[in-house]
Amino acid sequence: MIEHTSNAFQLPLPLDSGVVPHPKPKGWRYLLANTVGFSKEVENGIRIQKPGREKLGIWIKRLIESGKCESVYVENLILNNQETLEVAVMCKQYDVSLVNITVSAEAPNKVVVGPW
Repeated sequence: MIEHTSNAFQLPLPLDSGVVPHPKPKGWRYLLANTVGFSKEVENGIRIQKPGREKLGIWIKRLIESGKCESVYVENLILNNQETLEVAVMCKQYDVSLVNITVSAEAPNKVVVGPW
């Protein structure tokens, strides 16, 4: 009678080959605004003076393309149709949230509370 043995063994899973998912590092939260700002408690938040209308789309795209961006908040966001489409595609591609913060003179004492 011949006995057969196997050289196979079970590897522990998941393999330590870079396949193990690591938590995504926190990205930066950018606020492009003229009249509002982050509170002091916000971590990873950067407020930038909102550029003029002709440069706004370009700035948003550059922030998204940086790869370090988690979200972009824009005071009274207005983009043309082409910019809106381009930014929407980039937000999906880079997993970035774009949030329009509507600021109105009719409600000057209201505080904006958001996910930050």
